[in-house]
Amino acid sequence: MTRRRATRATVPSTSRPRPVPVAEPESQPFVPPYPASWLDRLTRQVDRLPGPYWTPYLVAGLAFLGLAALFLNLEGESLTAAIIFAHSVPFYGFWLLHYLDCRAAASLEEYRPAFTGSGADLRDVRWRLTTLPARPAAVVSLVSLLLSITVSVTWTLDSPFTVLDRFLFYLADVFAGLYVYHSIRQLRLVNRLYATSTRVDLHNVAPLHAFSTLSAQTAIGGLLIISAGVLITPEGFVGAFLPAGILFAVLAVLAFLLPLMGLHRRLVRAKDEELSDLSRRWQACMSEVYRRLDQGDLSAADRINTTLSALERARAVIERIPTWPWRPETLRGLVAALLLPVTIWLVQYGLQRLLG
Repeated sequence: MTRRRATRATVPSTSRPRPVPVAEPESQPFVPPYPASWLDRLTRQVDRLPGPYWTPYLVAGLAFLGLAALFLNLEGESLTAAIIFAHSVPFYGFWLLHYLDCRAAASLEEYRPAFTGSGADLRDVRWRLTTLPARPAAVVSLVSLLLSITVSVTWTLDSPFTVLDRFLFYLADVFAGLYVYHSIRQLRLVNRLYATSTRVDLHNVAPLHAFSTLSAQTAIGGLLIISAGVLITPEGFVGAFLPAGILFAVLAVLAFLLPLMGLHRRLVRAKDEELSDLSRRWQACMSEVYRRLDQGDLSAADRINTTLSALERARAVIERIPTWPWRPETLRGLVAALLLPVTIWLVQYGLQRLLG
């Protein structure tokens, strides 16, 4: 389920990523380390359908919205923005999980030049990054469903619309549980990969930036739900929901930062080592300059001075190398996603105060 790389870090792409060919020879067939989850079996069925892979999620979402509109019309009511938002969340959510697996596969291909393992190791990593284990995923799904049923046990089922609404509520809660599990597991794997199987080269840091896009889009994908909720149903983000939204934003930042912290420390150490080595060479050249000057050999001292200039330029280049493993546009996309719900809420609050 390898896809072409996403080109933007701000909003998940909706185009179908194309498979990236695997160059290493496979002397023996790959044996998965564990069976795939029900979610991964579903997404692989979606991948086999013709057309862009997001199409089935869109069609299913529109079909359920059509049913909701029909049921409400029979009751003399109509769809509202809040209903459209609530009933769209599960379909967006399962598309998001599908997309993040595609993004993980593309990030792995970008990271590949820095990978120190074998071809078999790479196939194993690809499976683990893009496939949830069957049993834990089933447990998370079941627990999320049971909690959802417990919360809604007093709700009535007095019309076809309420039955449909309850079903989509359950589906959204299953997505929420899987999203948390999927994100924690996938980003922990990224952290372990950076710690154990990564070649750090300060002069070729592009492959090391690969997974920052994945961690940023994991956070952004969830923040977009918060932004839409604040825009469409601002009354839902009061009371206990406000600190929950703030907590989610904090967790989104941690989801971006924590998988990259270990690599940041490795880059800092590599940079310090290069600067330390450069300082030793500088000191050796300076000692030679002083010795030549003491001997009156000014021409030799001048030649060594050229070397000192080269070392100074090298120091400037090394000092400019960033040790945080992400591209500037990736960080800007995450900041924009964090500020979007806050900006929407402030604008709405200001308009309410202004208009009374």
